[in-house]
Amino acid sequence: MTRQTLSRSSRGMKRAATTSGHKTITHSKRAKPSTAGPPRPKKEASQQAESIGAPQKLSDAKWTAWSRHADSPPFPSFARPTREECYTAHSILEELHGDTVRKNFGETDMNYPIVMDALVVAAISQATSWANAQRAMRSMHDVYGSTFAYDAIVAGGPDKLRDALRPGGMQNRKAKILMGLLHDVKARHGRWDLQYLFDKTDEDVVKEVVSYWGIGLKCAHCLLSICLHRNRFAVDTHIYRISGLWGWRPNDAGVGDAQAHLNICVPDDIKFELHYQLIVHGRECPVCRGNGSGKLANCTNMYNHLQHNNLLERCYIRVTRDAHPL
Repeated sequence: MTRQTLSRSSRGMKRAATTSGHKTITHSKRAKPSTAGPPRPKKEASQQAESIGAPQKLSDAKWTAWSRHADSPPFPSFARPTREECYTAHSILEELHGDTVRKNFGETDMNYPIVMDALVVAAISQATSWANAQRAMRSMHDVYGSTFAYDAIVAGGPDKLRDALRPGGMQNRKAKILMGLLHDVKARHGRWDLQYLFDKTDEDVVKEVVSYWGIGLKCAHCLLSICLHRNRFAVDTHIYRISGLWGWRPNDAGVGDAQAHLNICVPDDIKFELHYQLIVHGRECPVCRGNGSGKLANCTNMYNHLQHNNLLERCYIRVTRDAHPL
């Protein structure tokens, strides 16, 4: 049927409807085509569902990585560090960096008895120095009246929070993490209160903490150690690097397995202090800091020579001190 025939047929149908007494509805203008678009393909809908579930999958992966060796050593045949090495390192690091540790991580600065506040501090401190984290928190205090003014932070929105975090760097990511954390805690618990974690097992604490977007295992261990006063050894980028240089973990160990390994090896009574001593050493030692690899080969050769001749205890830090006094 041609377009002309279809037009004549339509006019005939309208006339027939009119003469038979039925009311015919006509439009003076042609209807605009729909802009709604075709139905969403099943594949696209599936991809959207996957993106929504991605944070949960990441949370599950972090929990699985931790729980795999929560109560068992990841490297049962790897004997280092020994308890003696840990105590030797603790003693020497106290001599080298004790004053700096107390100045940077003193009792006042690290005293966060409110779990929610401690978790916020841990999130701000991720992937940066404590000095940068302090700059960010001071700026938040200036902007909101307190680093922990959660009502004001949420009401101000993400742009204001980004500006407040800017002095500490990484403000885009950290604003997203903090806004997500505040939203999720309130949605899950009805208020910004995580004090119930004091009565939970380490496993329950880790599972709760890593369930929040952008919060990792290091934050969970810091919360366990600093706020909840559990005997847990947290591993940051400095400690991970140093433990590899000193032979305190297998070379191919990931951060999660290294943390599980060192948590078992480091004696409970020095876990808290050794954590901060190693952080400071990782920033200040010309051999062990991130950009100190140029001197590492010579220092390693010296260490191997002295170890072979039994002139020093089997601890890399002793050679670091003697070869490169700070």
